[in-house]
Amino acid sequence: MVASASRRTPSAIDALGEGISHMREKLFPFSFVGWLTLGFVSLLESCGSGSGGGGGIQNRLGKSGGASGSIGDPIRAIEGAFNWIADHMILFVGGLMVVMLVSLLFMWLRSRTIFVYIDDVATGRFDLVRPWGQHGALADSFFGLSLVVQGTAFIVIVLIVGLGTLFVVWARAQAWAVGVILMGVIPIGFIFVLALITAALLDMALRDFIAPIQISRNLGSQAAGGVLLSMVSGNPGLFIGYALLKFLVGIGIGIVLFIGVCLTCCIGALPLVNQTLFQPIYYAERAWSLKLLAQMGDDVAGTLLPPPSGSRYDDPGDAPTGPINLSEVNLDEPQV
Repeated sequence: MVASASRRTPSAIDALGEGISHMREKLFPFSFVGWLTLGFVSLLESCGSGSGGGGGIQNRLGKSGGASGSIGDPIRAIEGAFNWIADHMILFVGGLMVVMLVSLLFMWLRSRTIFVYIDDVATGRFDLVRPWGQHGALADSFFGLSLVVQGTAFIVIVLIVGLGTLFVVWARAQAWAVGVILMGVIPIGFIFVLALITAALLDMALRDFIAPIQISRNLGSQAAGGVLLSMVSGNPGLFIGYALLKFLVGIGIGIVLFIGVCLTCCIGALPLVNQTLFQPIYYAERAWSLKLLAQMGDDVAGTLLPPPSGSRYDDPGDAPTGPINLSEVNLDEPQV
């Protein structure tokens, strides 16, 4: 069911305000069980979104490259990494396969919990099992599209990194000066950053818009993607403004979370504690795009919540349509 389009002009700023108001209405008064449930769901939703974890790799490269701290150290580290891979190819391929399988599992889990969290935020409920099964088919379709989009983005990024690495190794073998090598790396780095931004925008489109459109219109992921493309082509400024505003808001959220973690003596950095303690922030952020879509006519909450009961009759044809003769009513018999 799709709600009728709003008459007012859609606004990303207004939608953010509506999302914050929605959060205040649904999360307060405080419910520990409810917040904990939402924190668990939002934690699972963030599992497949990617996170930094390269400290160990950086330490290994630093050790293999020496301790002089010169610019040549990373180049020697890259050469050492290639030599290690050549000497341990079976171990490398096996580890890569394990990482790929685990990544697929997390992507599937994230696809399911994205729909669970959308349902909970849109309806104000604290459910896990019901939306997990109710939106299972839509989530699996979403997983397929996410696998194609994010997999393609991953391959492109890996190719850029690989080509850049090969260029550095080749230039090093040709005894190029370090400054010349860095000048060659700059355009590769620019393309790499551009690929990262594109991948982030695609992930935002999938999570913030395609998944809610699937629910509001009961569509597969590809059909919902077509609907989103038509929306973007009809009002590109709205979505560009939303992306830019979300980037700025994300910086502010990061600062707030950092301060909150420091004030809790880093206890707030624990994953489940973080998602539960700062649930109002995550909740309002999730409601933001839902409110923007509602302004454009795709009201997820109106689709998921049952309509208000305005009649006691399941079938309107059962209701009396003519005048009732009270003289024919037997008051001694119980009335239904």
